[in-house]
Amino acid sequence: MSNTSKSLHTNLPALMLAAALTACGNGNTGIPNGDNPNPGDAQGECATKPTYTENVAACVPLATDYQPRVEGSANDSWAACISDDNTYHPIQESISTIARVEGFETIARLLWTPGKVPSPQSFVDARVKYAEAEGLDSRVQRREDIHHPPPANGAKCRDAGIPELYPDRCVGPAKLLPILNDAFVKGANNEQPLVQAARIEASLVWFLYVSALSEVTSCGDKLGDCDSAWAYYTGGTARAAPIGLARYVKELTPETHERAYDATLAVRCWRDLDTAVPAANTSLQFQARTQLDTALLRGMAVIVRQRFQELTCTSGDVKQARWTFLRVMVPLMDRAARELDATQADVLKAQVEKASPDEVDVPAAVAALDVLFDCP
Repeated sequence: MSNTSKSLHTNLPALMLAAALTACGNGNTGIPNGDNPNPGDAQGECATKPTYTENVAACVPLATDYQPRVEGSANDSWAACISDDNTYHPIQESISTIARVEGFETIARLLWTPGKVPSPQSFVDARVKYAEAEGLDSRVQRREDIHHPPPANGAKCRDAGIPELYPDRCVGPAKLLPILNDAFVKGANNEQPLVQAARIEASLVWFLYVSALSEVTSCGDKLGDCDSAWAYYTGGTARAAPIGLARYVKELTPETHERAYDATLAVRCWRDLDTAVPAANTSLQFQARTQLDTALLRGMAVIVRQRFQELTCTSGDVKQARWTFLRVMVPLMDRAARELDATQADVLKAQVEKASPDEVDVPAAVAALDVLFDCP
């Protein structure tokens, strides 16, 4: 663990650490009987959740897109490759990222099961799962957003002092980790548990998004990182039964999920056609990464769209939790939104800067998202 990692964890209260150690000391995973019971039902959920009907009929794939679902890629511009059977073929026998996405699912069951309020012990157990060796925490501490320039002089985001100098690039340690550490502690102290769970959910969902793209980038030097890119989106699953971020996307916008899965196969196809280390065909790498980024951003936008719509039918702490999710997620999306349409980006930004969720113009926010991220 780097000096930066140590300094970011020393502010956790001793009580929280002691509770986590107690949970770990039972000789198993640290999660008694699988998932912890919740103390009660969450009051204020939507009686009927808003629905979203996906319509991407006007969205035509780019000429550069890899399309394994269309006659095994026979009609696209890509050469024949290993992914043409519409299946991801791992490069390595073992993919450690799958366990991290499974860890995300465990945390989800503990902290944001619909209609339930997570208990303080649930936050402790979730924190134990999050902090497992080589688990989510280990990668959040060093995660970079490849959309921003890297630190100068070969410095890394895991180096002491670097995240503070490059917060956009060093999104994991600079932006996500402080939220996660604070939310785990406050949740364990029973301070607005639904709100703290929403902060953790938004931070980890964004982590999965930036991680998939980061691994496509690093796969230029490490072949196995292509497997991680696929796993950070899918959890290592087939198209029809995804977990993690892909589960979120498929539930709301099925065709966007299919397009994102196509793009993970594009990454594998590129590495089949270009086996050099470091990669020789960086233009094809960028092509695959762009296809994945476009689909994932639409998926993220539809998730945000749903949370905006739920502001209209939730109340109390549940509504505050949806609002909190948006106030974490929308600023993280601002770079992508602003590159597409600064005016619409300003509309989104203005909504999460309102004094309360009751002041939000939900139709304006939804319309802005639909303009910005219309096609996968």
